[in-house]
Amino acid sequence: MSKVLKVVAIGATIGALAIATGGLALFGSAAGASLFGISASTLSLIATGASLLSSAFAGGGGAVSEERQAQEVALSIGEAPRTALFGEAGVGGDLLDAFNYGGKYGTDWEVMTIAIADHECDGLVSFWVNDKLVTFAGDGAVAGFDGQLHVYWRSGAAGQTMPSIVTANSSWGTEDKAEGIAKVIVAYKADKPDDEDPIWTGRRPRFLWIVKGKKCYDPSKDSTVAGGSGSHRWDTPSTWEWTDNAPVCRYNFNRGIYHLDQVDQPDKLLIGRGLSAFEAPPDRAIAYIAIANEDVSLAAGGTEKRYTVGGVIRADEQYLGVEEKFARAMAGVILQPEGSIEVEPGHAKAVVAEVTDADLLDMRPVKVDSYRSEADSEWVNSVAARYVEPDQKWQMHSAPVRRDAADIIADKGPRLATPSLELVTRNSQAQRCAEIARRMGRLWFSSTVPLGPRFVELEEGDWIGWTSDRHFKGERKVFRIDQFSRGAEWSMTLRLRQIAASVFTETDALESLVDNTNQEEPPAIGAPEVGAWALVGGEVAGSSGTQPALFVTGAVDDDYAESVVIEYRKTGDATWIQNGAYGRAVTAATIPGVADQTSYEVAIRYIVEGEPGARLVLGPVTTGQISGARGALRFTSRSPAYPLSSNDTSITIAAHSGTLDDGRAVSLPSGAISSLSSGTSYAVFRSEATGTYSANVSPASTQMADRSLIFLGAQSTSSGGAYTPPSPPAGSGGDGSTQIP
Repeated sequence: MSKVLKVVAIGATIGALAIATGGLALFGSAAGASLFGISASTLSLIATGASLLSSAFAGGGGAVSEERQAQEVALSIGEAPRTALFGEAGVGGDLLDAFNYGGKYGTDWEVMTIAIADHECDGLVSFWVNDKLVTFAGDGAVAGFDGQLHVYWRSGAAGQTMPSIVTANSSWGTEDKAEGIAKVIVAYKADKPDDEDPIWTGRRPRFLWIVKGKKCYDPSKDSTVAGGSGSHRWDTPSTWEWTDNAPVCRYNFNRGIYHLDQVDQPDKLLIGRGLSAFEAPPDRAIAYIAIANEDVSLAAGGTEKRYTVGGVIRADEQYLGVEEKFARAMAGVILQPEGSIEVEPGHAKAVVAEVTDADLLDMRPVKVDSYRSEADSEWVNSVAARYVEPDQKWQMHSAPVRRDAADIIADKGPRLATPSLELVTRNSQAQRCAEIARRMGRLWFSSTVPLGPRFVELEEGDWIGWTSDRHFKGERKVFRIDQFSRGAEWSMTLRLRQIAASVFTETDALESLVDNTNQEEPPAIGAPEVGAWALVGGEVAGSSGTQPALFVTGAVDDDYAESVVIEYRKTGDATWIQNGAYGRAVTAATIPGVADQTSYEVAIRYIVEGEPGARLVLGPVTTGQISGARGALRFTSRSPAYPLSSNDTSITIAAHSGTLDDGRAVSLPSGAISSLSSGTSYAVFRSEATGTYSANVSPASTQMADRSLIFLGAQSTSSGGAYTPPSPPAGSGGDGSTQIP
């Protein structure tokens, strides 16, 4: 183990301490909640367009969700965005600090302080130590590890203090509390070199923390809210309780997560939209909360709540992306009632209006489609949802495929959707959401219809019945309003999507949910451990100059890895570019041919039995510069054009400015170089390192090859007042000029 490992995650620690002392650290969040009117975040979401209804579940996240979840269960080192944890989730956490102490050399114990969330959490439930799951029984030594493992939990509540193992052995004092950050302090002792049965058979132990997250305000438990009943109050955080109810968690995200739950101080907002009760009416959420709280029978016996969530929301996530996560977890749709944003859980609704052909406005176009196009992501006959499986160490995991063979035959082949349910942690709920998507994929009709003022109160998400002789041969079909617009004369134009109550019915087929968690292959191949590999940006030199490059160093830390795949991408790009596959003995790799002065990330993956593992993402780092074969820099333009003059024994440099051949603009001061030989040709340079001028007898080959110098020109000293034209230095391009007095 290292002698000293000292890491401070500035964004998570110093920012929190700044808030604790009255400062601001609103990383990745709105500056505060609007008290009246519509907030900027709401306007931004509304401006996204009215296609949110149909796109929420079909999106899915894909490989991005897989990679994001792999990062969440690994320990993160460095500055990290603010974190909110809803429901129950498994997280690696963000390293705040680490140090060694104990023994002859102060290295026997290594202690890590790991941030879990930037708010108070309900409690630490359990944790994984390598491949062993341990129930958290309280602070102190953990049973089963021969006294070599200690774990301490701090919920993030106001007034909490750090354990003495930290204050007595590190730079943390008793006044350093990091209030408002839920955290774990873990200490593990190194094995003795001669131990026959060591506790830590690998390198450092790996940890995964299972935590019940944020205590939430529940509008349905607030007697002051229409339809609510109970003691919960938004402005009294002591009344809040832990919950995994999906609409409750979503409502709290939209109202905002504040430092130490100071909801009355807008400048303490850390995560979320920071909406007021006017912008996010609590009574509107009550019906959704009740739907999610319904008991659903399971084939194996017992019941579960219909829609729960468990997972992490980061402050750098876009608001719309968070809304889509909640929508997918509830098989729901995103609505815009009365100018705000809501996520309505998937459920059967009552029809609020009946329409016939006689209600359609004359002379207005009516469009009816009885099929879905090949490119339509909602036309599916098979749905294989991926969700976060606790039994697989909280990695993304495939639920059983929901499909009907007759549909596949009718469609002349499979049409598969693979939505990623990042906030779902139950196999049964993942299948429930997948089945709803599959059933929706069997409803073909969509239409655009014009209606008169009688229907002016209809909104997005409403269900209407439409009986049509012209389009449906007298049949009645039920549609959901996906979009509407009102004309100046109060006419309505509705965009409709076919729907049915049977989509959400709990049938025997849906209740016979199969949990195949233990039927699949072993857990996914993990990423390399943090610290196993390092990344540096720079340049490689050659006979013709230098070019930017990325340099990777490290060693394989997985005994089963057959080879190593190294990939790279520009920071912000979604696609990885493979640099190459290397044998497991690789310790260094160079990636040339990248853009100069550009931010890049590099990913390391291990191949085990032919299968690639999860990525360890390194960076970002910035690449070096491109340079030509020339050494010394030269001016491409300057003013005055030639600033050199001389006499018999000295050269004078006038103040001048211009642009160098590497694109930089510089301004150089006046100066003089004395004690020179008369009648001699010199090359004049400026050192960027020392800020001094120098003159070297032409051709000055050594100086002309030095990239740290700026070549100002060739200049001759006079001999008794007479000048001889100077010989231009090698590589100067004949830029020497003769100054005639």
